[in-house]
Amino acid sequence: MDRLRVISFSAHDAASNMALDEAIARAVGAGASPPTLRLYGWDPPAVSIGYFQEVEGEVDMDFCEANGIGVVRRLTGGGAVLHTRGELTYSLAVSDRDPAVPQDVQGSYMKICAPFVSALRELGASACFRPINDIEVGGRKVSGSAQTRRFGAVLQHGTILLDIDERLLCALRAKMEKLRERGITGHAQRVTTLRRELGRRVSHGELSRAVKRQFKEQFGCKLDAGRPTSGELCSAPSLAERYRSVEWLFRR
Repeated sequence: MDRLRVISFSAHDAASNMALDEAIARAVGAGASPPTLRLYGWDPPAVSIGYFQEVEGEVDMDFCEANGIGVVRRLTGGGAVLHTRGELTYSLAVSDRDPAVPQDVQGSYMKICAPFVSALRELGASACFRPINDIEVGGRKVSGSAQTRRFGAVLQHGTILLDIDERLLCALRAKMEKLRERGITGHAQRVTTLRRELGRRVSHGELSRAVKRQFKEQFGCKLDAGRPTSGELCSAPSLAERYRSVEWLFRR
């Protein structure tokens, strides 16, 4: 990876976010677009579920409807995630033949998450990578990620919690058995935020700048400030319709 296109932070609804990520991954895999890091947010808040999950067991749909929270199925795997305005989300799309990203899944998670760990440390958080795909501060999760490999590309999604409205965590149906195994009684005890750990607010811009610096250093590539191509923008609306459909959300 000699060059990395970086699409700077902007916030969109859930279907639009997932559609643009897929459009970019398809273009990167086809060789029509360069490796791309996209930084973004969610407006309105949303829950995304992993590609293989069943929405009924993961999401309180009544709570989401009552609180204006969108629900979308990701193309990537992993678990259900609540996305609020106090979050930085990223997607990284690279060719599945790019030597910068290891072929094995665990190795690729470690390599892609490394700049985010370093960015959090740069800001003062004692962050560390926890296999398979989490970043923790003080034993609590501040970032999670998920991957898929298709279209000739590796697509990784990830989130970093700047802050969170814990009242919205009710949108998630906690896997209480799993949490209890760790002595945890709810989601709020498992996760943390940069605001909690650093004792101050961290803006999307501040974190984005640190992330960009660390990608440049750790991948040894040139960063190109960019935006979606006309081809990506043309294909995104039809993809967004699929992400908004009941058939996609409740697929088995």
